[in-house]
Amino acid sequence: MLTVRSKDSINGTSRLTGTLGLNLKLNGYYDVYGGLQDSETFNVGKIDVFGTDDSQSFKMDMYQNQAFIEGSYLQKNGKSIKARVEFDFWGGSGHMRLRKAYVETSHWQIGQNWNNFGDEDLWPNVMEWEGPPSGIWVRTPHIKYFNTFNNKSWIYEISIEAPIIDYVALGEIEPLVEEEYQNTPDLTLAGKYEKKWGHIRLSSILRNIQYNLDGESDNFIGYGFALSGVYKTENKNNLQFQIVGGKGINAYLTSISGLGYDGFPTRSGNFSATPSYGSWISYEYFFTPKFHANAVFGFTEYSFINMERYVLTNETNDELLVINGDYSSAHNYGLINLMYEPFERMTVGVELDYGVKKINFNGFSNAIEINDSKERDAMRISFGFMFYL
Repeated sequence: MLTVRSKDSINGTSRLTGTLGLNLKLNGYYDVYGGLQDSETFNVGKIDVFGTDDSQSFKMDMYQNQAFIEGSYLQKNGKSIKARVEFDFWGGSGHMRLRKAYVETSHWQIGQNWNNFGDEDLWPNVMEWEGPPSGIWVRTPHIKYFNTFNNKSWIYEISIEAPIIDYVALGEIEPLVEEEYQNTPDLTLAGKYEKKWGHIRLSSILRNIQYNLDGESDNFIGYGFALSGVYKTENKNNLQFQIVGGKGINAYLTSISGLGYDGFPTRSGNFSATPSYGSWISYEYFFTPKFHANAVFGFTEYSFINMERYVLTNETNDELLVINGDYSSAHNYGLINLMYEPFERMTVGVELDYGVKKINFNGFSNAIEINDSKERDAMRISFGFMFYL
């Protein structure tokens, strides 16, 4: 929207450049059924499988608006240093939230940006901004180094990331579990092959997660791998995909992040990393340069095996304590949309979102063995516009 350049220059290029920009988005949605009326995004993981409220709901907000300031400094050797600070209003009740704040040189990026375990070049063109349940779109403070193998098509990235504590929010096992100070960063390593048609990327993460169980401190190891890529044609059609799997990485997966599912206490009295895996794929097709459509499909599955205890809240809101049992959950997600660009930088669209959450559980409650499953689906119509300045 606004760019300012300094008068001093090197070879005709201003040494200092500053830019102010805005990304505006109207987020509208009509819940047909499924119990996601209070969720601004279509998060399949939040579906209450025991719930029965299928009330229809219509809402609109502008909380997903973004504002950013970006600058660059050109050094005498011709290399530039870039910096970016970015905000949105998704911090609750329209409060401002920090998205990005980093400095980047030719080989280093220091600050908060997309976590290196995920692929920041991927994002299906959708109206609802949760994305597929197995998507990896976490932003964390980090120190990242990137370079090539004497070939610009082959890129590697190494980073240390701020550790994410995501096990104490699991209400089913409190108060046995307490938050513990983390003493090691998350480590990531990624390699990418990039050409004009797109790229293929393989990434990995290693975590050492500290916890406190019954007053005693200990740790468990988490690790994961992700394979992702994008293929683009000359007329802008594109195919994107991502496959992810591991243990103790639920903090990074879209529909599970923040629920406290990285690990759980087992019957043996220690903590175990939660196994999980998932995948998603999207395809965007341009009927004309201004009229295009998208289809996205994805799923995530995770499980607690030999869990010491957990609590289920049934249809009547009664809490059921289950001991010595197993619990697993699967989230399936799909959408189709139509988008139109009336003029440059403006996109309007309408979208049909559909998701299914299923849980399987067993164990003993009040000395009675239980073995059951629950499933519930949800449907939403998302709409709005996006305008970039």
